[in-house]
Amino acid sequence: MDYAIMQFMKKFICLILMIFAFTSCQKATVNSSDFKWKPYSNLALAEAIDQKKPVVIDFWAQWCPNCHDLDREVFSRPDIQAKLAKVVALRMDVTNQDDPAVQKIIDQYGIEGVPTIVFLDSKGVEIPNSRVIGFVTAQEFSQAFALLALLK
Repeated sequence: MDYAIMQFMKKFICLILMIFAFTSCQKATVNSSDFKWKPYSNLALAEAIDQKKPVVIDFWAQWCPNCHDLDREVFSRPDIQAKLAKVVALRMDVTNQDDPAVQKIIDQYGIEGVPTIVFLDSKGVEIPNSRVIGFVTAQEFSQAFALLALLK
């Protein structure tokens, strides 16, 4: 085979491999960004208990800067999203604390501020010493989350 053709073939194969590697990375990123919190409701919680799945409830508010920081710095991470995908991840919006329905849930869980993350076992019972209050790092969140894994 001619030297010029061999060089062209090498470059072409390298280009194909680079395109394949790039698109593989793109797919992984897209999959990790597919994670979405489910809105908290009594029905969603009951379904999780019926399915015997642990539950993570994130209490947050639109006006809460630490809530937005958690979203940006912790909950957006693929490793954290992979953990949350293994449980029922519910989000309770407590922005309007004057709403009696919102206040009822706040009282039910004893929420004193946001962000607060509550970890429930597969029976819907809060795991002792697992509650996260305020901004935490991904490592701190993972440590609290690890208590769910100990239940299995």
